[in-house]
Amino acid sequence: MSSSVSSPLATLGRVLYALSLLGFGVQYAIYGQLRGSLPLCPATLPHHHVLAYALAAVLIGSSLLLLFSWRTFTVSLALSLLLLACSALYLWPLHGNLNDALISTFKDANARTVFLQCLCFAAAALILHGHAAGAGGRYTLMPGRILFAFAMVLFGLQHFLDVRYLARLVPHWIHGHHLWVIVTGFALIACGLAIATTIEDRYASYGLFLLFAGWLVLLHAPRILHHPRSGWEWSSGLVTLGLSGASLLLAAASGGGSKPARRKERPWRP
Repeated sequence: MSSSVSSPLATLGRVLYALSLLGFGVQYAIYGQLRGSLPLCPATLPHHHVLAYALAAVLIGSSLLLLFSWRTFTVSLALSLLLLACSALYLWPLHGNLNDALISTFKDANARTVFLQCLCFAAAALILHGHAAGAGGRYTLMPGRILFAFAMVLFGLQHFLDVRYLARLVPHWIHGHHLWVIVTGFALIACGLAIATTIEDRYASYGLFLLFAGWLVLLHAPRILHHPRSGWEWSSGLVTLGLSGASLLLAAASGGGSKPARRKERPWRP
């Protein structure tokens, strides 16, 4: 995989990802508490006021550093560890046993969605660290790619489980709401499998970017304009913005367009 952090694709992906984190940091600072619609930290944690302001400071500071491409290697690694820990907190019960927590998380559509969104942001930070690491980036690019692909497959399956609910989110002027939800589910699963197996993963990453960018323009932006005070709408738009950036980072990291090195031939000797 190529790890050029200065490529246009990687730069645009980093900027989109950083803007998404900045938006979440501002939301945590405004609310002053952990909220269920914000995916980067479970709202069930104690001392939620202190944690909300602490997380706001971390996200705002990290996003500004990423925007200006300063200490990207260190910042992306710290973010990946933080977000992976937050993802684990969605599955790890504060009270009760782990088995019950896992079942309740994956049975509840909202809990499952927020967990997968947090996992995607952690995966994006790993991918960004892989870009910044240069030749040694494969040690974070690979787990980031696998986690992101895993989340895409589950998101796709979730489209089949929640067809009626998701169909209501499709703009009214688009016909065939249920059909679009089903097609999107198949597309997410196909792209996730392609990224996981690295089979045409570059085109799959481009496809995901077009899909998320389309959602942002056609679905989330109009809803935010109609409900500018809705934190849930802003959160949904910020998630889509971050996933768009992660898709571009994956496209920049894929080796679909690279040519294999020429094999050196030994000189002929009688």
